[in-house]
Amino acid sequence: MTREDAASFERTLELGKEIADSLSENDVLGRWMAHHIGDLIIRAENATGAEADGIRREAVTAILALWNHRTALPSRTPPLDAFEPVFRALERLSGPQDPWSFYRMFPPGREPSEDDMVGAPLLRIALGLEETVRGVAGEIVALAAQEAADKEAKWLRLSEHLEEDEQRAARDALLQLVGTLEMYTDGADGNLAVEAGLPKLIPALQRAESLLAEARRVLAGRLPETALESEHDGTV
Repeated sequence: MTREDAASFERTLELGKEIADSLSENDVLGRWMAHHIGDLIIRAENATGAEADGIRREAVTAILALWNHRTALPSRTPPLDAFEPVFRALERLSGPQDPWSFYRMFPPGREPSEDDMVGAPLLRIALGLEETVRGVAGEIVALAAQEAADKEAKWLRLSEHLEEDEQRAARDALLQLVGTLEMYTDGADGNLAVEAGLPKLIPALQRAESLLAEARRVLAGRLPETALESEHDGTV
């Protein structure tokens, strides 16, 4: 066994131990799987001579099989599960960035033009709100992505030596999706730069507040005087 193979073997055994520890003890399947993996790991760590390679392969194969089916494990929180809702949210936010595409209020090809918005100022306010809300939601989801990465740090570390699978590919795609939302990553290690996200969120919220206030002013100007008086004195 080469030095690289030995290192990979040790890391895979460490992953197996963590999987075994994460399995639920409240059902028969979870207890059996934990015992089976634990037994394989002990045998693999203590194996010597001609039989060692075969026992090690058996242990590694079993651990990787569990890892590849981790979403179905009898565990309260399967490994990397925290990323799933973030994937779904980012999929929604990373859709077409064209005007009016976020809420899809108009059929494709029927969106208001610049001339339409000149004649109807509220449409421009609505478009501004749509763009602002998309940005606010994106900033918040990026923070949620970092929280998921922090929560799953142990599993990310333990599995980083393995070949890429569907979920880990999705995790990498998450970073790319965040990039499409104009959120930056640290070029050194690819971690989300959440420190930049929080300061950006406040101005985005302030812009949303400003647009809502502008919409209120426009609408208030169209109300009859009696309606405004009723609003101020609390009558209907």
